[in-house]
Amino acid sequence: MDELALCFSEPFSSPAWGSNFVVFTSETGMTMPEDMSKSYLSRSVKYAKHHGVYLVPERFMLSNYHCMCIISPDGEILGAGKAVYLNPENRTGKQSARIEVFNTGFGGIFLCVDVDVYHPEVCRIASEMGARIIVCSQHLSKAEYGSHLVVSGCWSAAQLNGVYVIAASGQFHCVCAPVTISARGDGFIVPPSLRLPLTARIHAAKLSHVPKRPRLGRKFYVIHREELLR
Repeated sequence: MDELALCFSEPFSSPAWGSNFVVFTSETGMTMPEDMSKSYLSRSVKYAKHHGVYLVPERFMLSNYHCMCIISPDGEILGAGKAVYLNPENRTGKQSARIEVFNTGFGGIFLCVDVDVYHPEVCRIASEMGARIIVCSQHLSKAEYGSHLVVSGCWSAAQLNGVYVIAASGQFHCVCAPVTISARGDGFIVPPSLRLPLTARIHAAKLSHVPKRPRLGRKFYVIHREELLR
């Protein structure tokens, strides 16, 4: 499987016809509280299985961590990613020291939780671990949102690491790609929009045409060797 037929959708709304990968996004973009996470994930598993799609729900709390997960079309939770950094607007919860990449039919996928996208080393480590696609879910209020947050976050992550970045928040959704493989040469497959449902086609094989990034420096590798050796 190479072509990812993406659909950004309101939680539990039917995906666009032909979609095989759904990312939930809502107007509030709030993290699901821990006491509601179990029922939320249960509904999400049923949704993925019913529609036969990969699903990335919105963020949720689990064991006091801010988390994201990816669910297979068979209803199996393939893995959960935890926030490495905490949002300055909500510093409750624990920080994780683990970065994980999950194998799917589209290649390695990294789940980038909230503000982790603004810390370049997180996505860089994930790309070195084999991530071809990064899915980022953020909480952004109208007051703090600005186009600079798109450029410094998901857009920069795609350019610096030679990967696709699927970004969802309450203020925008978009798909970023290296400039060399974006149709308009602007680094976007789908520019920022609030329209839902919003669809896109992503061809992971095109990443082979992106120039390879320089390898990590020795100092960076030593500092993060535990993540890179997993």
